[in-house]
Amino acid sequence: MNRRLATTAITVAAATLAAGVVTTVPADASPPVKIAKIKYAQVGNNLNTEYIVFKNTTGSPRKIGGWKIISAPSTDNQYKVFPATTIPAGGTVTLYTGSGSGSAGKRYWGAPSPRWDNSGDKAILKNGSGTTVDTCQYAGGGTTAYC
Repeated sequence: MNRRLATTAITVAAATLAAGVVTTVPADASPPVKIAKIKYAQVGNNLNTEYIVFKNTTGSPRKIGGWKIISAPSTDNQYKVFPATTIPAGGTVTLYTGSGSGSAGKRYWGAPSPRWDNSGDKAILKNGSGTTVDTCQYAGGGTTAYC
């Protein structure tokens, strides 16, 4: 390598370090955990026929304990904070509106009434720091929204 090329390479490297390296995720990249599906049309009185599915889009397990799912608007106080929960790499976890025993891949809101409006709603997923990770909004008129 000639001296001029070596000096230029060192200068560029030093400038990069001095400025700090910023890594950004493209705007269209999938979040690490996303809302995949909302089944909003409850069947009869069975609240567990209403549910929301979360998908881990990465190749590593993701811990979502302390994360919050909100049925907007948040002013109506319809939200659930996840207990200790890990979604396996590429896997899913389903949050049922009613009650039940949690297990791998299944969690229960324990709500006394439906959380997802049949005429349209918005789900907001926030991490433990309160940052919005993903949202899914649907207009209703069916039974299921794929996000």
